[in-house]
Amino acid sequence: MARLDWAHLCETAFLDSCGRLCMIGVTARFPVPSVPVAVHQLMLAARIVDVRPGDQFEVTVTVYTPSGLVQKSEDKNSVDVEIAGEYVIVMLRNLLLVEEGIYRFGVAIGDETPLTVDIPVFQVSSRAGSRVH
Repeated sequence: MARLDWAHLCETAFLDSCGRLCMIGVTARFPVPSVPVAVHQLMLAARIVDVRPGDQFEVTVTVYTPSGLVQKSEDKNSVDVEIAGEYVIVMLRNLLLVEEGIYRFGVAIGDETPLTVDIPVFQVSSRAGSRVH
């Protein structure tokens, strides 16, 4: 049965002309200038293994806030799922980060347990300019 082997959050992911997965801006932490903040685009890439001919499955994507709430989008265009070769590539648009803490991004195929990526979101203060005399 098909299952997910790994997943990463990044700025962009795509297959090149040779069918290789390219991920740019792999994200392990997310410093932001303030919260709440809307992130224009993030991508989640995951590798599918143990696929048998004729396998069909549904892909489920979830985003959990640090307080444990599931973020659901009202805009159907804010989550785009593509199966490209042996990968699931998910585009998340206009993601609202409402609080600091660990956000959990989950992706699952079929009724398997979701594979999750935990990303700490924290506010960074901007540096004040130097005083000039």
